[in-house]
Amino acid sequence: MIITLYKLGRDGTTHYYTIHDRQPVLDSPYSLCASWRIGLGKERERLHRFQTLLEKDKTIRGLIAKRVKDGYKILYSFSRAGVSVGDNPSTQSSTPLSDPEAISQQ
Repeated sequence: MIITLYKLGRDGTTHYYTIHDRQPVLDSPYSLCASWRIGLGKERERLHRFQTLLEKDKTIRGLIAKRVKDGYKILYSFSRAGVSVGDNPSTQSSTPLSDPEAISQQ
């Protein structure tokens, strides 16, 4: 999942804010990255780590709500169904699928 928001600054520059759902990291089963930049400037990012999907969902909703309140609008969003690791990644097979068609049919 990826969501990119934008707003025009007072000086006419475009401000971008992106939320990207990442794969699990070493110390947490769930994570997401929030990044922001002004125009073509240097991007900064923050990695959020979670132990539950509920925590992650609340954070995503909170980040979006805060940006919308600040005047951001959705520029782009993408979510791929059938590729996520499921409700409990510890119960999923760690063997990667070699057939791309098998991934899209899950």
